[in-house]
Amino acid sequence: LESIDFNWVSEAASKKQTINAFNQQRWNEMFEEKKLYKSKHGHTSVSTADADNLKLGNWVMYQRQSYKKYKAGNQQKIGQRHKERIKKLESIGFYSGRESASKT
Repeated sequence: LESIDFNWVSEAASKKQTINAFNQQRWNEMFEEKKLYKSKHGHTSVSTADADNLKLGNWVMYQRQSYKKYKAGNQQKIGQRHKERIKKLESIGFYSGRESASKT
């Protein structure tokens, strides 16, 4: 089969790998944007009502909701990638408290 270039990965699995890679790339881009926001504003809280940072505000809200679920007892249900993401966010003080977005 290899001699005729048989594709051992199913189309569905290949598509899933592509989607996962895209999602990871997008997460990394938002994380970098979050680090820039923190360096500029001095805090990690972004309002979902901030028109200049709407995507980032929604991303932050989702990350906090996911973390809250994780801390509420869903630790066993998340994969290694999500644990790594949590560590990255913790490294920039993302979960250190609910800072007011008005602090600058």
